[in-house]
Amino acid sequence: MTVFVIILLILLGIALILLEFLVIPGTTLSAIGGFLFVASGVYLSYKYYGNNIGHITIALVAVTIVVAFVYALRSGTWKKAMLKSEITGVVNTFESDKINVGDKGVTLSRLAPMGKVVVNDIVVEAKSINDFIDPKTEIEIVKVEQNRVIVRT
Repeated sequence: MTVFVIILLILLGIALILLEFLVIPGTTLSAIGGFLFVASGVYLSYKYYGNNIGHITIALVAVTIVVAFVYALRSGTWKKAMLKSEITGVVNTFESDKINVGDKGVTLSRLAPMGKVVVNDIVVEAKSINDFIDPKTEIEIVKVEQNRVIVRT
């Protein structure tokens, strides 16, 4: 009966440690419980079976933990659980040589402080240096950045 309890404690502890490191990192409760279970199993093996069996138990636990981690990290299980979607979106860019500082345009949406404007028949993302700018308001380009322009009324 004691051997069964020792093995059960150690296996449960290893399972909790693996659960902590591979599934729910950051909670630490399962890791603490896992270490306590493993330590209890090792302690019981020393108490009931002596130093030699205790040392063998520690060695087996260490090897089992290493093998379990290696197997868990190398197996295809994690590939099945991984998210396989790809991001195909791109940042809106425009040809900056067609929009220059001082050009006039009209807001398409409310700039609060970001929104869309039309300048030289090009729709671009704009940021207001003033407070809010209502739709269909005439604006002037103050600065041209990579993917947006800075405007004022």
